[in-house]
Amino acid sequence: MKCPKCQAENADDAEFCSLCYARFEVGVRSLDEDEAAQRIKEKHEGSRLRCPSCDAMSPLDSQFCLRCGFVFENLETLLVSQEEIDRLKHEEEEHKAEEVEALASEPVIVTAEADGAEVMRTLDDILARGLQARIQCRGREAVTYTMKIVALMGEDLRAKGRDIRLRVSLMSDGTITHLDDVELEIILENV
Repeated sequence: MKCPKCQAENADDAEFCSLCYARFEVGVRSLDEDEAAQRIKEKHEGSRLRCPSCDAMSPLDSQFCLRCGFVFENLETLLVSQEEIDRLKHEEEEHKAEEVEALASEPVIVTAEADGAEVMRTLDDILARGLQARIQCRGREAVTYTMKIVALMGEDLRAKGRDIRLRVSLMSDGTITHLDDVELEIILENV
């Protein structure tokens, strides 16, 4: 039996989880309810149960939500057909594709006050997806800070066996009379 709280595997007759000590609700369903659940499972093969508490999907033979532990009572109202599951998966894949496209098209703007760790996580996420990461920075302090972030990230990735290449472009138009007018775009890509 899987613990609904921490997902640890336990003996089928266990009353408490061996890992988190959560008490199991033994015999949540009556024999009649178990038989009705079995008929629903046979009739609606491929369908799943949607938890009304957390929206997670669980197998038809589940007595409770595998994510939050909500006890399933009226199974007919919780059924989600295989077609609906496929549609939801397709929508989720489209949403992820849109997120990837947005990551690829929008530059990461770095200022002197930016959270360097967050910038590195964002850049690493973009590179891990096989995309080019674009960074834009303006002014002496932001350019210096960006170069430090890129150097640290390069060291970190090199330690993991990955290398990156960077291309730097000057975005400033016209004559630069002050270092605070310098605007750069840096493109990082996996090697």
